[in-house]
Amino acid sequence: MIKIKKIDFSKINLKNILIISATIAFILGATATFVVFYNPNVSINVKNAPSNSLFAIMKNSTGTTNQNTTSSNNQSANTTNNSTTATIDQNVFSSSYSSPFPLQWQEGQSTLVITGASLNQNKLQFSISVQMGDQSECIPLNIKFIIDESGNTENPTEKQFTFPDTNSCNGTPNATYNEQTVSFDIPQNASAPFLFSTGGSSNIFFEVATTTGNGISITLPTTTD
Repeated sequence: MIKIKKIDFSKINLKNILIISATIAFILGATATFVVFYNPNVSINVKNAPSNSLFAIMKNSTGTTNQNTTSSNNQSANTTNNSTTATIDQNVFSSSYSSPFPLQWQEGQSTLVITGASLNQNKLQFSISVQMGDQSECIPLNIKFIIDESGNTENPTEKQFTFPDTNSCNGTPNATYNEQTVSFDIPQNASAPFLFSTGGSSNIFFEVATTTGNGISITLPTTTD
């Protein structure tokens, strides 16, 4: 039978106790470090680790952070993909007009009004509203493009007005036909402002030019004394 000798703790120095305690703590810490960092069979769940713990520090230096970064990058990519950008085609100009309209004239008993205009590449198009008079009549398409200083003109690509209810240039009395289009092919070497005439008995000259806001202006030519 082994006899255990009783230790008289009163004879042990406090300094020695502290040294022994520190030694034991060091051994335990070294053992834990070896198990954590060098044993591949040990897995650590750091998801719920306290923010000030060693595991939380490990989490910030391992693949978990990379996953968070990837998720953040994906979110950023999604934001970029969902964002929209608006661009202005510098070759397209258009305007819509309201009362007082830039130009109106008479054709027989009917009134014609330019309500819009657009220029896309070399295609200039007018949107015209036709207000019929009390009688049915064929509304002639007299608008002309003045192509040079000699007064030579070019006709629109449309041959005539074609109203939807009659499928011809003959309008129904007192009817209003909106958005009747009249188009011209503008030569590439032509310079603005472009000069037009309403033709017919009214024969009003007017100028068409682009604006800095990608719009279209319609004005009467300036005259000098």
